[in-house]
Amino acid sequence: MSAYKVKMKVLSFFINVFRNRNRVSPDRINFLKVKTVVIVNNKRLGDFLFCTPAIKALKDASPNVRLIALTSLRNKELIMGCPYIDDVKYMNESIVDSIRVGRELRKVNPELGIIFHSKSPYDIVAMTFAGVSCLIKHYFGNERKVLIDSCDAVVIGGVYPPVQNNLSLVGQLGVNTDNKTMFYPSPVEGKSSVGVNIGIQLGASGADRYFPVEMAAQVVEAISREFPECKFHLIGAKNESSLSDGLYGALNSELSAKIVDHIGKTSLRELASLINNFTVLITPDTGCLHIATALQTKTVSLFVIKQQKASVPQQDPDLHQVLYASDYASDTVVNKVSKLSSIPVGDIVAATTRALR
Repeated sequence: MSAYKVKMKVLSFFINVFRNRNRVSPDRINFLKVKTVVIVNNKRLGDFLFCTPAIKALKDASPNVRLIALTSLRNKELIMGCPYIDDVKYMNESIVDSIRVGRELRKVNPELGIIFHSKSPYDIVAMTFAGVSCLIKHYFGNERKVLIDSCDAVVIGGVYPPVQNNLSLVGQLGVNTDNKTMFYPSPVEGKSSVGVNIGIQLGASGADRYFPVEMAAQVVEAISREFPECKFHLIGAKNESSLSDGLYGALNSELSAKIVDHIGKTSLRELASLINNFTVLITPDTGCLHIATALQTKTVSLFVIKQQKASVPQQDPDLHQVLYASDYASDTVVNKVSKLSSIPVGDIVAATTRALR
């Protein structure tokens, strides 16, 4: 047995000794009588957006319930001003900080802890010290399945999309989970109908899923011929700023003048406002795709493999077109730079044109 497994086994013993004093399974809870719930999601932006339908389902079922969000500081700008969240606490991924925040939460006597996406054991330690009677967790497909016996109910991911798994989790409390619509938690500047603005994200969480610069250049050229008035807006993280240089280098001066480079230059609030005012966003599977979904902005998204568990938009199918590299090549590893290179540029252009029309 590895040292990690030994540590988790020992930790599980102590957590269960502590929790067994007042554990309650979700089927024995009358959610309408629950006063305080802690919802935990301290992962990336997209992962938080995936749980927004479940958060709304909780508040719709019991408008007077107090929802306290436990998340990371990097999500602060994302959830400020959310109408469904009554309070926010922040936690780092460390045992010391999880104990600190758990003891702080214990002062408000939360009855229920719901972990949508967070790294174990820190999330479960925090909820144990918070003293919740019922603890339920969604384990993502690629997450280590540790401390399961410390939870009162779980949903194991890896088969269905995260939005559906999060709804299944709160569904165990008897709340209505029919609505899969994500929302953007913070206030965002309203949509504008001025001009044709196409967003392009070149980067992704891994270089093998980047939107290849040479393909993006061909898309810009083709779209510009049919919609000469359009502007193209590049978005992405600061560490992707070099990608814009590659795109500028692949275009002539006339087309380069149509490009506005926002990569690494916006706050999260500014990024959301940009996406809200795009006519359409072309992007790989990224947090920006999920922002666009939550804001009901049209998208053309590029995925490597078609699979049931993928994080493709689960709402507004008329707004979102998805192209899969695996539909064009049986072996998706066809390029040293990106697995998306097997998607024909013509199909990306056609999907974007449909969205613009």
